[in-house]
Amino acid sequence: MKKLNRKGFTLVELLAVIIILAIVVGITIPAVLTTISSTRNKAFQTAADSAANWFEREYQAWQINDSSIAKVDPSFTAVCITKNCRTAAQTLTDAAIVAAGLKSADIDASKSTIKINESTGRACLKLTGKSGGAYQTTGSKNGGVC
Repeated sequence: MKKLNRKGFTLVELLAVIIILAIVVGITIPAVLTTISSTRNKAFQTAADSAANWFEREYQAWQINDSSIAKVDPSFTAVCITKNCRTAAQTLTDAAIVAAGLKSADIDASKSTIKINESTGRACLKLTGKSGGAYQTTGSKNGGVC
């Protein structure tokens, strides 16, 4: 009798491996998606806090009113001084968003506001993300002291 060469895997062995891989993928994908979403939320919060700090620094530079020490950004002046963001929350502009270190493609300026507490000099910033932007949300995040 001729001996058969039996190299390779059987159909049952291949199906078993495919099923095990499917179970592993099914368990890991939700965990990865949750981690990505959490990271985007933290990045959005950090961006809001960072922008609020920028507005506070610009407000302090404006209060000093000495161009040899600090120059006040014109986009800050247009939003906070001309429109007086100390008395009421003012809508941001794309220029102010970019000057604060954010990308205008990620933040919806028409739905984002800034208000500065005149007695403390602290900023309350409400940023709204653009759909399709880096933060993948249309929700809002508060930055600074609100």
